[in-house]
Amino acid sequence: MLKEQKVWLARIFRLIDAILVFVSFLIVHHFYYDRSLAQQLYESGTFHQAQILNVIIWVYVARRLRIYNSRRMEAFIFEMWDVGRASAAAMAAVLVPMTFFSPFSAGFEFLIYVWIAQNGLLITFRFVLRKSLRYIRSHGYNFRRVLIVGCNDRAEKLARQIENSPWLGLQILGFIDAPGRNGHSHSTDYSFNVLGTLDDLEAISRKQVIDEIFVMLPIKSFYGEIERILQFCETVGVEAKISTDLFNLNRSKSTISREFGVPVIDLYTSPKMSVQLMIKRVMDLFIALFTLILVLPVILAVSLLIKATSPGPVFFKQKRVGYNGRLFTLWKFRTMVVNADALKEELQCKNEMDGPVFKMKNDPRVTPVGRFLRKTSLDELPQLWNVLQGDMSLVGPRPPVPCEVEQYILGDRRRLSMKPGITGVWQVCGRNSIPFDQWMEMDRQYIDDWSLWLDLKILAKTVPAVFRGTGL
Repeated sequence: MLKEQKVWLARIFRLIDAILVFVSFLIVHHFYYDRSLAQQLYESGTFHQAQILNVIIWVYVARRLRIYNSRRMEAFIFEMWDVGRASAAAMAAVLVPMTFFSPFSAGFEFLIYVWIAQNGLLITFRFVLRKSLRYIRSHGYNFRRVLIVGCNDRAEKLARQIENSPWLGLQILGFIDAPGRNGHSHSTDYSFNVLGTLDDLEAISRKQVIDEIFVMLPIKSFYGEIERILQFCETVGVEAKISTDLFNLNRSKSTISREFGVPVIDLYTSPKMSVQLMIKRVMDLFIALFTLILVLPVILAVSLLIKATSPGPVFFKQKRVGYNGRLFTLWKFRTMVVNADALKEELQCKNEMDGPVFKMKNDPRVTPVGRFLRKTSLDELPQLWNVLQGDMSLVGPRPPVPCEVEQYILGDRRRLSMKPGITGVWQVCGRNSIPFDQWMEMDRQYIDDWSLWLDLKILAKTVPAVFRGTGL
């Protein structure tokens, strides 16, 4: 498809989206069960302003998320995810006029229905469009001719995937290889249709129609040749695609972004800032604030109990290591005698944990009240303040002390790549009975598999763990 056609199709696509987003308000207004409120909202000028603002923000965010780029080789779930992100951003912008200006204080529920209808319309449109285009492409129409650079295992894998996916609408024109190789040095049962070498690229482009060039050469060995190919594609206006799996890394994920105008490959293992992490932070703030207000009488009662039974301060403050090595002050109710740190050296021989962690079941430094607080996990309540400050989360790896981190092997430090939590996998799966190495692996696995759903499951398991009196 010519670039001019792609531009016009993208504009039509944006127009259809704008219409669907606009119509979602009208649909909800028509079917809303509270007819009096719906009519009151509709007759207000703020309703129409919010409706237009929603369209403008949607189109802007959708362009930023590259929703209108070609997605024929991308799974539909990723397109649905981007649609949901754009809809959430647009609806968040609309919440201000809809929530804080009369008569919209009662219109929050109305907006929820609008968001559901909006996502339903946009996703349904894309589903139908994707199915229609796949049907057309699988019958030999609307296809793009691709040239693959390289005659190696990676090129073979790509070619087989294209050949096994006719609905993508990609037609392999052939392969070209590095000078002097001509595809003969590769032991593979795949039949490469070699059109020539890199030196023949210009001549091939003059005789053949090329829509895209996939570069599958090893970047370390062929940096100069790859640069020539990309310059050629830039000169003649052909799309170039180059694999980002440049390094043999096991866990890292990658994205392409621009930093200060420079395109960069971003490799990461911990969750990147996303809508899910933003929701996680909102959940932390809401639950921590609500819980603090709810347990305020308990906090006062525990404070009086500690003060009445043991000399010293009510709260225990300690430097801990947080996100990416940041130091912060952790708050807990004091459960030990005042000189507990000085007595720790004498008890090192009785440590029941391996690795750079000190744990002792019947620690003589713990006060009678402190033993009860630890058993019921009430000593952790002040850490809700750490959550409100942003140093901790409700769920995450437990924050270590600096002297423990100094003894970490390099792989253990990866647990610091996510904000520490009050509870986590270790706390709900055995705590002191788990060896140190397994504990570290559980934290790394949590980071690799992190999702909001995983956090919710851990929080759900924390409640019975507290009531069983196993502590956190």
